[in-house]
Amino acid sequence: MPVYNGAKYIRDALDFLLVQTCPDLESIIADNASTDKAGEICRGYIAHDARIRYVRRPEDTGAAANFQFVPDEAVGEYVMRAAHDDY
Repeated sequence: MPVYNGAKYIRDALDFLLVQTCPDLESIIADNASTDKAGEICRGYIAHDARIRYVRRPEDTGAAANFQFVPDEAVGEYVMRAAHDDY
């Protein structure tokens, strides 16, 4: 899940993803150097759910590069793309 300044929507998107019943769910959040509270929200979620991996990018790499970063980091066989405002 790429995110950039998505504090307004990220809770809904994460809540939707985390109710999935797939036992091997791996949720990767790539924070593209957000300047809002998106990172704080994501860190709150990772404290309670081990299926989430949060990566804060040191600088804004642009939407396309951040979107591609997520599946490149995945270790599973299948990938489902979701944005921070999908719910």
